Amino acid sequence: MAQLAAFFSVVNVLLLVGLIWIYGNSFWKVRAQFTAGLLFFAALFLIQNLMSLYSFLTMFMDYAAGISQMVLAITIVQTAGLAIILWTGLR
Repeated sequence: MAQLAAFFSVVNVLLLVGLIWIYGNSFWKVRAQFTAGLLFFAALFLIQNLMSLYSFLTMFMDYAAGISQMVLAITIVQTAGLAIILWTGLR
């Protein structure tokens, strides 16, 4: 379970790096406050996912069996949402 959660967390980090790249390019061209907000949001979300990845790799074995399944489900749903946002940003 910990390996799966860590895998999806790494995927989330990569998706967020892609979003930061897209939002950064957009902000460089437009300089809009909304784009700056998206860039800031993605950066904070990246920090959160890096912290989650660290906890999955170092403390996941301490989670109870019931909560580890919920954490994995949340991480997978987050991956799907970020993939959709990245796909939309690339269009």
